[in-house]
Parts: sequence; structure tokens; C-alpha cells
Amino acid sequence: MSHTFKPSLGNLLLVLAPLLIWFVHLTIVYAAEALICIGPAAAAATMMACTIALATAAALTALLLTAWTLHRGNTRHAQSPGSSRFLLGVSHLLILLSLLGIAWTILPAIFLPTCA
Repeated sequence: MSHTFKPSLGNLLLVLAPLLIWFVHLTIVYAAEALICIGPAAAAATMMACTIALATAAALTALLLTAWTLHRGNTRHAQSPGSSRFLLGVSHLLILLSLLGIAWTILPAIFLPTCA
């Protein structure tokens, strides 16, 4: 009963998806801060709050979809070889790391004044 694990581009993307989601969220939040603070300060706080809320909601939705995809794939291949179980565990840990990264990204925006 020899199972061979065949790595694929889909497996690689599934493992890297949480980190890419975190990267995109971080880039959007900090780029929005830089671009919004260039303009007039009257609406900067409102625009920044809306941008952070939308970017965070999109990132969390994408992470939930990634977790759901992993769960769906795990139930389909319950008797998978050790390597794919390892990648599944790494993917789950990267989802948790990305959640912490997203929370860490929005903390300064929550506690510090906009364009300070």
C-alpha cells in the first residue's frame, strides 16, 4: 500500500494563499493610509475607516474560503499520505498566522489618529 505524494501548483497555492491574503491586506491598508493622507484632512478619518473595514472584511472572507476549501479537501481525502497531511497542517497554521497578521495590521489604524 504505497501512496506517493504528487505536489502540484494547486497545493502550493493553497499553502501560500493565507500569506498572500495577508500581504494584499497589509498593502491595501498602508497604501490607503499614504494616499488618503495626501488629500484634505476633512474626510480622511471616514475614508480610512471605510477602507480598513472593507479590506479587513475581504481578507477575512478570503481566509474563511481558504479554510473551507482545505476542510472540504481534507474530508474528501481522509486517508491521504503523510505529506499531504503535513501540508494541511501547515496551511491551517498559516491561516492562524495570517489572522494574527491582519489583526496586527489594523491595530495602529484603530488606536492611532488618522494621518498623525
